Amino acid sequence: MKTLRAIKSVSLSETRWLAYATAGVASAFGLSSRAEAEIHYSGDVSIKLTGNAQASLPLSNGASLVFENIDPGSTFWQDFDFLMKGVISGSARGYFHTGSFGRNFLSNLPLGVNVSAGEFLPVTGNPSFGVLISNWSDGAFSPIGGWPRGFVGFRFNTGNGAQYGWARIQTQDVIINHNHHIRDLIKDYAWGDVGDAILTGQKQSLQPTNANSVPGSLGLLAFGAQGVEAWRTQRTQKSN
Repeated sequence: MKTLRAIKSVSLSETRWLAYATAGVASAFGLSSRAEAEIHYSGDVSIKLTGNAQASLPLSNGASLVFENIDPGSTFWQDFDFLMKGVISGSARGYFHTGSFGRNFLSNLPLGVNVSAGEFLPVTGNPSFGVLISNWSDGAFSPIGGWPRGFVGFRFNTGNGAQYGWARIQTQDVIINHNHHIRDLIKDYAWGDVGDAILTGQKQSLQPTNANSVPGSLGLLAFGAQGVEAWRTQRTQKSN
């Protein structure tokens, strides 16, 4: 299992504070930062979508991620969409709701982002769904007007509480007979159990189950720069 690379450096003083805080709280409460939570990682699935194609990827308790590539043969009518099925509620990190036909434009997240810390938009269909690419050039994952690599952050509930996860995707523009065609690659994905914190790109459990508990905070601190960011976000959410 590969170790995640920190996306930003931690200053020397912050590093010392991190070590002291982790050791101090662990000692005071008799706790360990040993990983106990469950992160479910798909492995490298590398599913390719071309033309009019759809992929369904299983999650816990009958839930699934659905990616759909729509290509009627004309450059400017191509879409790449995201939905969740088999859930009581399902949403994804997004930045814009069109107000028409349930089209919610989803965010392209970088590596090491706390999935739960941001705006979520519904993606369960009937009618809301997530837009990754719209009309070939629009959307955060468009290889023309967006960025072709990144993560979708999602949240779902199958009856036991909220669970968070990510899917890593890549898109490409290919010219065939003077028409542009979008090619999609779903590289891998992962999700946590109820109460778990998960960062984009995280493939294994590095913190205890309840991310809001003291043990969970210790686990996030032990996870390095990404964990510090997640820990700070959770402290802000709890204080509001």
